[in-house]
Amino acid sequence: MRPLAEQDHYEVLEVPREASFEDVERAYRVAQAAYAEDSVALYSVFGGEDAQALRDRIELAWSVLSDVERRRAYDAMLSQGGTPPAAAPVALRERFRDGGFEEEARPIAITMEPAKPPPPPARYEKPPLRPLAAPVLEPVDAHEDVSSGELDGAALRRARQRRGLELEQIANVTKISPMYLRYLEDERFEDLPAAVYVRGFVVSYLRCCGIDPATALPSFMARYEAVRAAGRSGRTAGRLPGRV
Repeated sequence: MRPLAEQDHYEVLEVPREASFEDVERAYRVAQAAYAEDSVALYSVFGGEDAQALRDRIELAWSVLSDVERRRAYDAMLSQGGTPPAAAPVALRERFRDGGFEEEARPIAITMEPAKPPPPPARYEKPPLRPLAAPVLEPVDAHEDVSSGELDGAALRRARQRRGLELEQIANVTKISPMYLRYLEDERFEDLPAAVYVRGFVVSYLRCCGIDPATALPSFMARYEAVRAAGRSGRTAGRLPGRV
């Protein structure tokens, strides 16, 4: 075994250079446990000062190999034949195969740098909604999105998209919940409030899309009333005789 001062970080943790982060972490945990302060076996081999130096060397190896950028730079240095920096603050005894020890007499410098914490994730901030310019109102027949003159939910959506609008922008101007605007486009009429409110919703929506409500509102409200009436009829037909 080479003296500790000559070992690189991979040798200290006893992992290959291509080891994954998980393998490096596992080796670090094993080394931590093996050389813990309360390890009786450790102090039967090393003195207190030497044992602390060994723990410091393990911590330094982990701080470098657990950081992606520092590990990349360290690997580049090793691949270019660089000498790993000596890191133990005191000389350590190394065990030989015959069971003896050899004192390391060379002073060894140490530079302990804590692992840099990863930068916090960038916080996404939704851009502010651009103000809507007042559109020129045109008859519904003038819009190619509603070529038949009959306005339905899909035609509403196409008219909005043609102007490059988001539902949130219309909601910001009209003060109508985006949920209700979406219900208009999806024709979820059973989830909308009474007709007097829906009429106001549709008028505001149409004005934002540049459609004259006088030419488009009647056909849309007719669809609304027909669907609501069909729903009421279905519920009535489904009741059992004798029940209210």
